Amino acid sequence: MNIKSIERHDEDAEEAEVDVDPTEDIESTEDEESPAPVIRRPGSSRRTVLVALFVVLVAATCAGFATLQTSRAADVSQARNEALAAAKSRVPVLLSYENATIDRDLEAAIGQTTGDFHGDYQKILDDVVRPAATDRKISTSASVSGAGVVSASADEVVVLVFLTQKTVTGNGGAGRTSVTGSRVEVTMSPAGAEWKIAGLRPL
Repeated sequence: MNIKSIERHDEDAEEAEVDVDPTEDIESTEDEESPAPVIRRPGSSRRTVLVALFVVLVAATCAGFATLQTSRAADVSQARNEALAAAKSRVPVLLSYENATIDRDLEAAIGQTTGDFHGDYQKILDDVVRPAATDRKISTSASVSGAGVVSASADEVVVLVFLTQKTVTGNGGAGRTSVTGSRVEVTMSPAGAEWKIAGLRPL
């Protein structure tokens, strides 16, 4: 073998060593096609659940409050209607009596009351009304000419009542009759299933 053949052989060997390694292209392709990793913040899922629970809790609370308010409004409306009707029917009985039937009428009058007012009114009837009606032969009748609710809650209603009162003093034709108008503020309170008079204030 001559020197030129040896040199030629070495050049061929160097060219063979320069060939591109196919693994380099494969690795490059894999890097380009791989999806980007998803980065999750620690605790993000827990915060999402807590926020959702909070929203549900707030919605439930609002719904419950609205239901409660509706129920309270219905209770107050019912109290207004029942107490107003009771005041219209009870006040005339409370303030009316006949001399001839004084005991029975005053017993009916005290039956219209409740609470502390029951004892207070009983004392007025015994100490003032009964002696005067007996001695002076007084009879009086009261009728409601108008009434309206001043304030109301589920357990107390204040009613303004306009009255016309006819009073007769003395017996027979010799008696004297007078007719007057008046206003009273009546406090109504529930007594069992009924509404009764818990206070009365002349205006």
